[in-house]
Amino acid sequence: MSKRFRASLPTWIFFGGLSSFPWLIVWESAWKGIDIEILVIAVVISGFAFAWLITFQITITSDEISFRSLFSWKKRIRHDEIKIVRLTWNLWSRKMRGPMRLIIEPRENSKVHQLDINAKVFSQKAIDAVLELGARVAEADDGGLRDGIVLKSLRGWKQRRRR
Repeated sequence: MSKRFRASLPTWIFFGGLSSFPWLIVWESAWKGIDIEILVIAVVISGFAFAWLITFQITITSDEISFRSLFSWKKRIRHDEIKIVRLTWNLWSRKMRGPMRLIIEPRENSKVHQLDINAKVFSQKAIDAVLELGARVAEADDGGLRDGIVLKSLRGWKQRRRR
């Protein structure tokens, strides 16, 4: 049995909406005549955004988990090579990455590299499935982020006020 997860609907709506802004410029300037340069820019931006979204995929099979995206191709790790699955939040990362990450670390003796998954594009169901896999085959740490960063921040704020 295999489970496959792709980018969530809200991600498609948000990034699809952002990538359609150049089309507003094309539409606005269409009454003067279509400018080929603007049309090409709109096609390239929209095409890149949708290609980026289409490639996001997490696949969980009976013996391995794999992640694929436009820039990382397809990476796999077998269940028996997993040391820990962590859900992390780092807004100040020096790398150009999304702040919410699912990190699957391999065991010390393993020859595979860690899987670093951009969690913000996937649904809660996909994140829960990966964390449950980690808890089942090794160790899992959701970092208190399973409900999202806003609820974690509010809980921390309430606890500081009580002291």
